[in-house]
Amino acid sequence: MSSIHVENQVHENLVYDIKLSSVGPAKVTGTGLVYEPTNTDLIMKLHYLRGLYFFEHDAVEGLTVYDIKAPMFKLLNHFNINCGRFRRSESGRPYIKCNDCGVRIIEARCKNTIDEWLEMKNYSLHRLLVSNQVLGPELAFSPMILVQV
Repeated sequence: MSSIHVENQVHENLVYDIKLSSVGPAKVTGTGLVYEPTNTDLIMKLHYLRGLYFFEHDAVEGLTVYDIKAPMFKLLNHFNINCGRFRRSESGRPYIKCNDCGVRIIEARCKNTIDEWLEMKNYSLHRLLVSNQVLGPELAFSPMILVQV
């Protein structure tokens, strides 16, 4: 086994105990609702934004995943399109079925402290701290928003 492969396995184990759940809007948006992306939306294609925020222990002490999820229910009432899933019409044009499937929440544990992450000076490892999932291959099951905690 090559040393590179062993090193990647060791780094992959830095983030563990990964759990998936979803958060949808607090109110049902209705049945049969769709959002037709504009031509500008389609020209822009899919862009993935990844944000990684480091917080000191004191800033998040006592914070639970539920504390993050709870306000999202109400927030998603106003942004329910983001809870839908992409589909394709018979003509092949994509649309969003507003079916309240929700945004994906990824809970994970980490062995390192912030200081230990930054001391590694291997910024490519930060990819382990954010989701690397993209839409597809099954659009009907792919959430548009992923939040990893």
